[in-house]
Amino acid sequence: MTADTGRSEASRRSGPGLPLSVSRFWPIGAPTGVRYLAEGLMNRNWQVTTSTGVFFVKQFLDIDRAQIGFQQEVTGRLAASGLPVPAAMATVDGARLVCTEEGRFAVYPWIAGRHRTGLELTAGQCGELGELLGRVHQALGDLLPPAQGVAWKPVADPASAQELIETLLGRLPPPRSRDAFDELAARVLVERRAMLVELADRQPPDGRPRAGGHVHGDFHALNLLYDDAGTVVAILDWDRLTAGPLAAEVVRAATLLFGFGDERGLDLDRAGRFVAGYQQVFPLPAEDLAGAVWRLWWERLHDFWMLEWRYLRGDQSCDHLFPGAAALVVWWTRHYDQVLTALARG
Repeated sequence: MTADTGRSEASRRSGPGLPLSVSRFWPIGAPTGVRYLAEGLMNRNWQVTTSTGVFFVKQFLDIDRAQIGFQQEVTGRLAASGLPVPAAMATVDGARLVCTEEGRFAVYPWIAGRHRTGLELTAGQCGELGELLGRVHQALGDLLPPAQGVAWKPVADPASAQELIETLLGRLPPPRSRDAFDELAARVLVERRAMLVELADRQPPDGRPRAGGHVHGDFHALNLLYDDAGTVVAILDWDRLTAGPLAAEVVRAATLLFGFGDERGLDLDRAGRFVAGYQQVFPLPAEDLAGAVWRLWWERLHDFWMLEWRYLRGDQSCDHLFPGAAALVVWWTRHYDQVLTALARG
């Protein structure tokens, strides 16, 4: 998924250089400064300062040209509607995507702001953020044809997860050679193996939600920029724009935005205010929200992607996410009813 696989963290953060030929396609002036932005995993990004201003340059790595065109068309229309969505700038020839031997590139205006974790938001700001996501879904529904045949994501298979657990356990270093991360991974894998057996009868069924539509696809803190007053000034990274269950995006966003990252699990007060704010703008059926909670919990119970990156792909760039993700599964399982009440029952 990332072109930085296998590189050291220091090398990853310094990043590749921006091909100098790229900027000449846009009427932005000659670059006077270039800074690689290491936060992204899916693409390469740079802050470029020129004689006329500051710009954001994006190189697409994991998305096809048709999807890029769809994304740019939609985000342009969302920006025109007044939502805080960056729109791709046109080249001197009127195009919004440039394809060269070095890759596919787009340029956006630089938007001043900073990322905030959900735990930094006040109660009011949590509700406002939920309202913003509701407005995004509402606008996507107005701009695009109705999404047809939207179904819940296929549920994870316990047998396949058990096979993966055994594979990962087999890739761990010998006990005497393990570091602290390896020891944590071993404990979690053994614990999760037992949990999958114990919880096998709680698998959600297949089916369809009542409310489907187009969604951002990755609504979380690193894809949001705030001004000093705490107002969202940009919703970033629309690469996963697609059709899906609306409730699935709401619930996933709540768990990503308001997690403590440790054994405390989720801040359910903030998460509940976020969902309530969304419901004020774009009400969803309670059964959809409950179904989204059920399915996302089941997915996380069976998910080991960070360990797959480390032990099967040799990529340690997401190791820092694993302790919090592992702790959340245990906490969520123990507090399932409270999560359901906060996110689906108000």
